[in-house]
Amino acid sequence: MFSSKASKSGALSWLKHPRHYLFFKIFVWFWLTIIGTVTALVFLSNISVLNLVSNEPLHGPMEKNLAYTARSIERSAYKHKRSLESILSHPRLSKRKLLYLSAEQSDISFTNKETPINIDLSLLNFTKNMSPQIVFTEQYQAFGPVQLTVPEGVFYLYEIDINNQPPLFIRLKLMPGWIKVSIAIIASLILSFLFSRNLIAPINSLKKAAIKLSSGDLSARAAISTNRKDELGVLGRDFNSMANQLELLISSQKRLLADISHELRSPLTRLKMATGLAQMQANEASQSYLLRIEKEANQLDQMIADVLQVSRLEAKSQTLAMQKQSLNVIVEHVLNDAKFEAKQYDKQLTITGDASVTISCDEALIASALENLLRNAIKYANNTISIKLSHGDAVHIEICDDGPGVPNNQLDKLCEPFFRQSDARDRVSGGTGLGLAIAKNAITAHNGTLVLSNKDQGGLCANITLPIIKE
Repeated sequence: MFSSKASKSGALSWLKHPRHYLFFKIFVWFWLTIIGTVTALVFLSNISVLNLVSNEPLHGPMEKNLAYTARSIERSAYKHKRSLESILSHPRLSKRKLLYLSAEQSDISFTNKETPINIDLSLLNFTKNMSPQIVFTEQYQAFGPVQLTVPEGVFYLYEIDINNQPPLFIRLKLMPGWIKVSIAIIASLILSFLFSRNLIAPINSLKKAAIKLSSGDLSARAAISTNRKDELGVLGRDFNSMANQLELLISSQKRLLADISHELRSPLTRLKMATGLAQMQANEASQSYLLRIEKEANQLDQMIADVLQVSRLEAKSQTLAMQKQSLNVIVEHVLNDAKFEAKQYDKQLTITGDASVTISCDEALIASALENLLRNAIKYANNTISIKLSHGDAVHIEICDDGPGVPNNQLDKLCEPFFRQSDARDRVSGGTGLGLAIAKNAITAHNGTLVLSNKDQGGLCANITLPIIKE
């Protein structure tokens, strides 16, 4: 029905191109978010100027090697009676990485080689009373302290590894926590926003098109790019294909109904003429049958006229004779007939409010709409029909009956041509099922609205809104 071959070929192409799946896109966007966050952290770690220190416990061979160096210095100081300065200047130690000896209670310190100006070894003072650590700073890594005792006093030994560029994990570790959190939040928000917009845009387009289509706008289509190959793109194109088929089917149905109704006019006219001629020549016994034929022919003629009017209104092909008219005049003519009809059924018609306002309308069409709504209310009311008139920014007319009302799930269908309720509003009650359809389309043609609702205490209400002429 709806391009099944195209859908099958499209499904096969998805199997060949998994990147078209939403699953694949979501998976890729998830990892892009992580990669983007990490990239932002690395970039900022390269350009940020930090002055932070962090540390971790030192274990393994490095700790043992540092302890061995401390013991060697102690043996040289005691056994060979050498000073720390001479020990550290020995070629064996001077070729090693920077060794730093710091006194326990003073600012006295020794190194085995000249310390660069940008290296601040005083940052290590906070570790003197700690077990051996790996101390990370922006300029260097320090391993220690290891305590040693020499004739000159108690000292703490560190081995310094100077880095022109600290390792990536150190730079990330030294970044403040608020920067890390901010980068993660900002990166994920930006990438998630871009992905969500790409994902939600076609869904919103489909939702808007579906709402318009359900409200009767058969021209509604989802704005989905033809280049989109994922499930949403296919769904959007299938939806538009369905809408095209639906519009074609309904338009064909309306056109067929209008054409049939129009073609029935000619034989019906001939039938009525033949009936009239037969009445002139028939005897008294046949007159009752001919009168019944004439009555049914007139009802059929009225039904065909109603069908044609509904078809023209739905197709927006009926020319409206628009003119300025007082709503009071239109309502007064309709109410006079409605009062007379209500009296025949021993029912009461009550009117409140004021309709002294000018509107631009097709008087006959608006009168027909009000007449159909009032006739419907009179037919199903138990005792009373109430009409309320008001105006402000627009004209408001409320027509209510005190009848049984209509099930809520059928309210939206009441204005469909030929729709009949299964119980109270069936064919036994008479009518063609076109009155409310004519009223709805007539009011819509005037840019107005008709809303049907049930009253809490029972009965159906028709609320009409019509625009007022702006002087």
